[in-house]
Amino acid sequence: MEETIDIAEARADDPEALRTALVDQFGHLVDEVTALRTVVDGLPDEILGGRPEPEALTMKELYGAIAMLDAEVRRPRVDRVVSHDEPVLSPVDVDAEVYDAGWNERAIDDILREVKAARRALAERLEGLPLKAWHRAATLGGETLTLFGLVHRMTKSDFQRLRDLGYRLHGAHLSDEDEPLPT
Repeated sequence: MEETIDIAEARADDPEALRTALVDQFGHLVDEVTALRTVVDGLPDEILGGRPEPEALTMKELYGAIAMLDAEVRRPRVDRVVSHDEPVLSPVDVDAEVYDAGWNERAIDDILREVKAARRALAERLEGLPLKAWHRAATLGGETLTLFGLVHRMTKSDFQRLRDLGYRLHGAHLSDEDEPLPT
């Protein structure tokens, strides 16, 4: 089992290595979307736009949430942390924002293209920041976080969404025969 990263400790031990690891992890989604495109492109819209539970986001909405977060929430937050002294960042109800955004009416190819563009732009922004900017702090939900901590939370949030997408892909019964999916 992988060891949990203590961001404060890693930041103190080797901030440049932590910064590089976070940017690399953050940018990995661009490659992952490219790899998943062949699988997702072949899925019927009933799976891509269907809700496994009444309150759950659809697959399109999960991807849409990442694109929306990167472009409309995360990038402005990074800019505020870099340009303001100890800004206060407001929490966002991602599910409510995504429900109202009409992601299910869009083609999956367009959504994936938007995810890649938004993530690439944000990853480039993060990569271009000097190390001292990563030590700047903001308050989010009453907790003070450096940019290191904020980006770490972003990657954890993405991990949860991508895990949900993986479960959906694995759980989708796509065989014409009545055979279980390989495990």
